[in-house]
Amino acid sequence: EGAALLAGLVRRGVRGSVVTNSLAATDVPAVHGGYARYRRRLLEDGVELHEVKHLGPGQTPNRLSRRILGSSGVSLHSKAMVVDGAEGFVGSFNLDPRSAALNTEMGVAVRHPGFAAAIAGEHARLAAPAAAWRVTLEGGRLAWRDGAAWHATEPGASRLRRATAFMAWLLPVEGQL
Repeated sequence: EGAALLAGLVRRGVRGSVVTNSLAATDVPAVHGGYARYRRRLLEDGVELHEVKHLGPGQTPNRLSRRILGSSGVSLHSKAMVVDGAEGFVGSFNLDPRSAALNTEMGVAVRHPGFAAAIAGEHARLAAPAAAWRVTLEGGRLAWRDGAAWHATEPGASRLRRATAFMAWLLPVEGQL
């Protein structure tokens, strides 16, 4: 439903851009596998995808991401959104049935242009080539770019991580991710 909502917004001329963990940066490869099944569709629908690079323990793209958007230095956990440059949301709530029914995840929505601008600025920093791979479709295949560098497979991810993510992509476990 979330992918369809984003696609509908993009068709109406709204910019849809997502920053999430790369497979190398996530702390839960199975969850990445659940997301991966939507990448191609999102890209075909015109949504921009950026996957944060693995930076190593203690490193973050900048201090603001660690403080406001919940970066552990290895992966992002917070969800953040800006609507019309005037409203912002930051929280840990996942848009899935498990979060709604089982977890104690939460978030805060604030109608304040300065708050929204701070979130938009953080998105820009996290989506920059120094911090994230831009996922694109090239010749019908997924590609990861950060300016000059280009990869045909998920950069920095081990075979074990790829296999774990693929199994989650393959199996009907999305409701548990």
